[in-house]
Amino acid sequence: MKNQTNKIDLVQSVLKHKDILNTSSQQADFVLQPLNYGCFLSACPGSGKTHSVSLKFAYEINNWISKASGIAVLSFTNNAADEIKKRANYYLEEKSVGYPHFVGTIDSWIHAYIFHPFAKEVTGFIGQNNDYTHKLIQEGNHGPWIKNYSYKSVSILDYTFDKNDELLPTNDKIRIDNNAYTINTLLERKLKFAKDGFVTYSDIEYWTYKVLQKRIDILHLIAQRFPFIIIDECQDLSEIQLEIFELLKQAGVSIHLVGDLDQSIYEFRNVFPENVRGKIITWGLRELELSTNYRSVQQICDVITKLSKKQQIIGTKSSLNKSCLLWVYDKNEDMQKIRDAFINLLKMRNINIEDAAVIARGSSLVNKLKGYEENNNLNKVKNSITYKIASAMAHWQASNVLDKQYALQTYGNVLVDLVYEGKGIRRENIKTPYSYQPMEWRLILKNFLNRLVDSSDFMKNGVEEQTWKDWIKNVLKTEFNLYMSELKEVQITFEKVSARLRSPNKLTETPISKSLLARKASSNSKIKVDTIHGVKGESYKAVLFVSSVSKNSDGGHFEQWLQQGTEANRFAFVACSRPQELLVLAIPKNNKEILDLGFYQDQLEEYYS
Repeated sequence: MKNQTNKIDLVQSVLKHKDILNTSSQQADFVLQPLNYGCFLSACPGSGKTHSVSLKFAYEINNWISKASGIAVLSFTNNAADEIKKRANYYLEEKSVGYPHFVGTIDSWIHAYIFHPFAKEVTGFIGQNNDYTHKLIQEGNHGPWIKNYSYKSVSILDYTFDKNDELLPTNDKIRIDNNAYTINTLLERKLKFAKDGFVTYSDIEYWTYKVLQKRIDILHLIAQRFPFIIIDECQDLSEIQLEIFELLKQAGVSIHLVGDLDQSIYEFRNVFPENVRGKIITWGLRELELSTNYRSVQQICDVITKLSKKQQIIGTKSSLNKSCLLWVYDKNEDMQKIRDAFINLLKMRNINIEDAAVIARGSSLVNKLKGYEENNNLNKVKNSITYKIASAMAHWQASNVLDKQYALQTYGNVLVDLVYEGKGIRRENIKTPYSYQPMEWRLILKNFLNRLVDSSDFMKNGVEEQTWKDWIKNVLKTEFNLYMSELKEVQITFEKVSARLRSPNKLTETPISKSLLARKASSNSKIKVDTIHGVKGESYKAVLFVSSVSKNSDGGHFEQWLQQGTEANRFAFVACSRPQELLVLAIPKNNKEILDLGFYQDQLEEYYS
């Protein structure tokens, strides 16, 4: 106890903030870890990881002297980065986070400090009118011209390169013929793609690695600018990202990793926890730990401990209620009935619907739980421009604040891509043209969304006949023609924009409301229903975690969750560690191994209305 008190006193002597007293001994160890000696902070769910990173950031800034170099604190989402910055400012009081330091996403840091300033040195892009900015191309935000870079059935967006310049498919569903001519052709076309000024997100990471590998002067420049880097959620680092930081480490940068390897769930992005573990060892990082869960009751902590079969996770809360329930549903069950039964359980437990979530592995099961009518074309068209616009409109009509935020972000990205050729900057989480301030742009997006909703029949109750083709021809193109006359500094013609407003693949004659956006009207539809990836990093009072009926769901079936060392097991770990008070698991058949994790058998039918 005396040792803990001394640690807290040391931190408080620098920051002089009353809330420092709430810091644990383990958290203080991380804060006091010397910056020039890298470490790995292994943080179990709900252990105050964000608090620890923010506190260390504030502690180091308060001692900072240099005006030319700073600390980079990197995370994977804008929300996480914003929260770290906000909390650090709270502890600093008189000072604030700013130059020469950086806090933001890994993507934004790479783009701002390495890729955009220096990529032309390795891609060979000669620029246009002294503008050397490469244009980011994503699925759905390009025209027919992109076919000029494809070869046979392989799109230029389907692959990138690894650190050894070998072809790397962007997901595990891409198949590339393994013959010399095909590989050489794809290599040549990807190089021409970059030389012409185009890149994908994956390409940016590859070219960033090549900049640092080939230009030692630039590598050392970045190392001097940011001699200390703290990486939050380090378990999400891809292979190429790890190699970027490997080069910086060799150049003298001290790296601190923070995260939980049991929450690594991005294998489709070539993210593997064993690779992160390998860097922890080869970099000689000191290993620290946050092993106390401040979020969940002990019953839930016991379940996730048994799931991972790792060191015991200690909770700080107990519960008189049964906190972990097991429901067995009939394989022919209407998934909305399971969702509605959960709503009834929440009412019995006096838990607000806004404090709960329903979670499933795949988008197909999520859509069934939401009440969308099943449509096999949905996953194929969700990256289509017109689908994104329609989706933004549907979210805009919801009462939930998160839905409205999603609508603004989605529609803002689409509008900048279409009208400003993708040129803008992310401000307050919304992509904004250079000629607008954030608030001004938000008001424009709100106005445009309201106008689209008012003029679109499929958004009106009882009207289901409007097809994609009719809506695009009679509403969407008309509205966009008006938008472009109202926006500032538009350089592109309406004809080019109009050519990209096409019906999603194979849905031209399909009614929009029935095919993509139909949802049974119910107060229960207000509950958050999302994938495991969508809720990662979030916290709720109660969670319903639903297993798919079959094992064809790529990690969404409960028997797959029990397989140790697999990504499916980590899916379950992430989902089951979200709730504070109540965890309900819904599976299609009884299973003793699930019960033995610490669940109580409960009768689903008792909660049907």
